[in-house]
Amino acid sequence: MISFRPDIPPHVADVIRVLHPELKQLIKAAIRAITADPDCGEPLKRELNGLRKNRVRRFRIVYAVDLKRRVFRLMAVGHRRSVYEELTERIRRKA
Repeated sequence: MISFRPDIPPHVADVIRVLHPELKQLIKAAIRAITADPDCGEPLKRELNGLRKNRVRRFRIVYAVDLKRRVFRLMAVGHRRSVYEELTERIRRKA
């Protein structure tokens, strides 16, 4: 199977960069797993329909998959308590 390529925007890279080293390694391992199989994450609902999430301890990786280009775009990485609300707000502001 051909792997997917990650698209990591600067705002997500900045979040990953400042994480604790152990958590950062787990996040990177999860991104590698998504590269191999983007369906490994769970689909999201409501305002975030069309996106998927991958769990890493109490953090979530939220991403969108582009099957034609074989790319997945990281939309957000953050603590489960706030990552969905922050992403929803960012999407509403763009609309």
